[in-house]
Amino acid sequence: MADQGRLLIVDDEKVALKNLEHVLRKEGYDVVCAQTGQAAITRIGKENFDVVLTDLRMERIDGMQVLKSCRELSPSTEVVMITGFATVDSAVEAMRQGAFSYVAKPYRLDEVRRVVAEALDRVKRRQSLAAMSESKTGDEAFLTRTPALQRVLTTARQVAALDCPVLILGEQGTGRRALARTLHQLGAQADAPFQILRCSAHDNMALEAMLFGSQAPQSGTLLLEEVEMLPAALQARLAMALDLPGGDEAQALKPRLLVSTSADLDGAVKDGAFRQDLHLMLRVVTLTLPPLSQRTGDIPMLALHFLNKACAENGKSLLRISDDALDLLAAYDYPGNVRELDTVIRGAVAVCDGATIEPRHLPPSVRHANREARSNRLQTLEEREREYIMWVLEEVGGNQTLAAKVLGIDRASLWRKLKRYENEKGEEEV
Repeated sequence: MADQGRLLIVDDEKVALKNLEHVLRKEGYDVVCAQTGQAAITRIGKENFDVVLTDLRMERIDGMQVLKSCRELSPSTEVVMITGFATVDSAVEAMRQGAFSYVAKPYRLDEVRRVVAEALDRVKRRQSLAAMSESKTGDEAFLTRTPALQRVLTTARQVAALDCPVLILGEQGTGRRALARTLHQLGAQADAPFQILRCSAHDNMALEAMLFGSQAPQSGTLLLEEVEMLPAALQARLAMALDLPGGDEAQALKPRLLVSTSADLDGAVKDGAFRQDLHLMLRVVTLTLPPLSQRTGDIPMLALHFLNKACAENGKSLLRISDDALDLLAAYDYPGNVRELDTVIRGAVAVCDGATIEPRHLPPSVRHANREARSNRLQTLEEREREYIMWVLEEVGGNQTLAAKVLGIDRASLWRKLKRYENEKGEEEV
């Protein structure tokens, strides 16, 4: 079933109106109907709708007037035109005036469902961005609607006040340090120091001094990063300190201990590179952060958060991110996770020469990701479709109306595809 959304259908043909209402209600939408343009405009002025589907040709007040009024009364609402084949040119003009798309009569139900879902997706994404623009969340906060990460954060809040080790797992750039800081801030020693010790950055003597010697913290929270790099002798000493809390003062570990790694500790234990007893002590509470590739729904929120931060740091007025740029950002797989998205946005802010970040402001790694992937695998159906569309256009001498007939699609769909191809071509040449 489709994500819930509120739709207004406007059509002066009662049978067509009822049929479309029936189809979209079955998809799970909250549907309201109007049989005249005036009735539709009145409702748009009084109620909130995500998407308006309006017939183009109606008596007295037509679909173009409904579109214009909707742009004035409810600019965040997307408008989809309903038209007969004889008025395709008018529908394309409506798209130039701000309509999202159009569907032609007689309807192809799959096309109606697709266009409405795409329009609603754009509305929901815009709403998420608007909500995040008003957020007062700090730099290292976790902005998420992903259930897996929400569960991790719920567990973190539950265990933050406990004086026990917490093992934080996740790929590089997923926010392990930010989660550790959150645990500290929610814990009983939030006013005490939060210190970080990266095991790979120090030799044995320095690590021993910072864990148990003169440089060891006496309170607060200690985050031990890349714990798999801890030397064997110090693994044994740390296991002893955790096994005998409150015992020998010289062996005690004073701060609350948090540890993090992107390594496979289970594999390290099997290989004999990490002590099994220490591993068991550390994983009493384990928090695993998902990679950004499993949080694609969070990308718009995170992108706006990083955008706000980068604009403030660079003394720039707040920029926007175009829908095309957001589509590219959402499609990229981010091997560097949240940290890489932050870097991408910082770079886009630095090179942006206008008020909106467009695809050309994004790095080649993001803009060309799909093209590079194609060189290493078989073509997808979408890629084959693009090649076929361009071949048909060439065969008919560039006549888009004739090409649409040959392809068996409406002209608006062809226009949208060609516009996307043109944008992608321009990006490749940047």
